[in-house]
Amino acid sequence: MEAQALEKIVALAHASQIGNPGTDVPTMLVPHGYSLESLERYQDFPSRFRGTYSTSSIEDYAAYVNGEAIARVFVDTDDMDAEAFFDLGDADSAGHGEHRARLKLQRTAPYTACLQAHERAFGQKELAHWIEDWHAHITGESTSGKELTVKELATLVRRIEVKASSERTHEEGDWNTQSSGLDALDARAGEDTPAFIRFACLPYEGLRLRTFDLRVSILTDDSKPRLKLRITGLEGIQEEIAKEFKQVLGEHLGDHATLLLGNFAKR
Repeated sequence: MEAQALEKIVALAHASQIGNPGTDVPTMLVPHGYSLESLERYQDFPSRFRGTYSTSSIEDYAAYVNGEAIARVFVDTDDMDAEAFFDLGDADSAGHGEHRARLKLQRTAPYTACLQAHERAFGQKELAHWIEDWHAHITGESTSGKELTVKELATLVRRIEVKASSERTHEEGDWNTQSSGLDALDARAGEDTPAFIRFACLPYEGLRLRTFDLRVSILTDDSKPRLKLRITGLEGIQEEIAKEFKQVLGEHLGDHATLLLGNFAKR
């Protein structure tokens, strides 16, 4: 018998004497050159519960979390998501953290359209079509303070015209000649122009309806006017939405769930 084969036989004999290394998952210790393999897949049941539940619904997420015995839920209001751990244990008896539930809120289509319009410059026809596409969410206000329907708002946008005016001065002296000029572009839509587009929508499913005021600015740096929209107070509104997310989630979760702001990373 070769020496190498004899060494392997001796090593296997020693491994059999060591026995089970003491883990909850069935394993077997083998000598150098072999790998430690789990026998869990051959059992009738797994050694512990593992799995991650994911959803974008606050109600479904709360139903799953409340169905467990205890949970620690970490809420990230910047990313509008939350993650629950059901088996973290504690410092003295740590768990594996392999049973989780994740909630990731998705922006609604109207809210996405509203955000995409922020700080964007539209052509007249393009903006009129955008207003008509989202007519169910839109009302308007003119520069004179008049409330506008979707039809009136789209009509005002289409009627905007750019008028150019020029002013020239010329002066001649005995020893010099001076010239100056001023070109101006003025945008008008008859007697009135659109001032605000009000966009009402649910930012995320499960949160309340909000109205966003988009200020309309007319850009006249070209022969054709362009209209720029800007959501007023956007950062403040998004902070309010984040606070509402935490509050609503807390109202849906049972007393056995601990709600914490921040993220948790298992190492």
